[in-house]
Amino acid sequence: MRLAELVARYPNTRLATPADNTRILDFFERTPMHTSAFDVQYTRRPDFFKLLRYQSDRAFVILTEDDAGRVRSLATASLRPGWVSGHPTTIGYFGDLRVRPDRVFSNAWRRLFADLVTRASDIEELADCTHWFTTVIDGNRAALAALGNDHRSARTAQSARRSLQPSLVPIGPFTMRNLIMRLPLVGRSRVGGAWEVCDARTADGPALTAFFEEENRLVPLGFRGELARRMLCWDDLSIRDFVYAADDRGIAACMAPWSPSAAKQTIVSRVPTALRLLGRGARALPSPPVRVPEPGEPLRMPYLTHLTFASRLTPDVRARVFRGMLDRLFDRWRGADWHCIAVCDFDAWGLGRALRGFVQQTVPITVYAVVPPGRAPEAGAMTSAGPPAFEMAMV
Repeated sequence: MRLAELVARYPNTRLATPADNTRILDFFERTPMHTSAFDVQYTRRPDFFKLLRYQSDRAFVILTEDDAGRVRSLATASLRPGWVSGHPTTIGYFGDLRVRPDRVFSNAWRRLFADLVTRASDIEELADCTHWFTTVIDGNRAALAALGNDHRSARTAQSARRSLQPSLVPIGPFTMRNLIMRLPLVGRSRVGGAWEVCDARTADGPALTAFFEEENRLVPLGFRGELARRMLCWDDLSIRDFVYAADDRGIAACMAPWSPSAAKQTIVSRVPTALRLLGRGARALPSPPVRVPEPGEPLRMPYLTHLTFASRLTPDVRARVFRGMLDRLFDRWRGADWHCIAVCDFDAWGLGRALRGFVQQTVPITVYAVVPPGRAPEAGAMTSAGPPAFEMAMV
């Protein structure tokens, strides 16, 4: 069976093409996301499909229209080579879920989602995918309800129906930390011991690629062959962007600041008054220590991508090495015209303890394994090796 055949079984539902780009963008951007500190809107202009090409070489966009041809629901599925328990496989990610707040469209999407996950092995384009996952901001009940997993609002009859729904199994809770500024001299310390923190050079490419691949082979949903692919398709990414830590046994941690702004932008529509005034005051200084966006201004925000730690590191050493790499980057970035730096801090890493002296804004998020109906969840196997491989810059 082809994917288009399955999708066509649902009224007014089909696979999108680049010809749908403008209508998809208009629908995607219609409602901002509210957080405790900011109101933000994610945009994907000028090309909705570009971020999907950053994610992987294989991606699909599913949309539903009403009788007037207006987009009323949207979701994407991307597939990439990966590692699970040290074995090569294909891993799928569900993202970009937007459903009009309408019972008809919500119910139709839940049925399609369940059908897609259940029948994936029979669908030609998805047959090699053995594991699916997604991410949801904690407390986003609308997204959980659209996926059929908002158990707090479930009733008995609904529970019976939802037993046929895929399960969302939490495998990677994390905190998205937006580092707004570093206070002078607070919390800084040398990594010490045999550790050296270095700016990567072009000649370090093979060693960094080997380290990234070896460590991803050990973690849940690991990336396979991904660094080489990103070097070819991520705009402006270079090995020289990396910072890494090493000892006499070799590289033990790395990360690279990178912005996906060519494919997605974050527009801030509300900023807390105190933070806005702080930003305006800072702009009067010759070298502003903090830059705060004005309402309606896109966030200039690089992500710390490729954040990887050797499995041999103890928690204390991991935190110390991370702080050393981060201070190295901030020293390199003096005067950089950015609003904040985004880092994905998994609970299993606990990097927050290394961030004394940083002003930050946080958002709790969870990575979920998507488990087909009737299959036993593999949460234990999926978390025993640490956090899953995941890039917040790609969602």
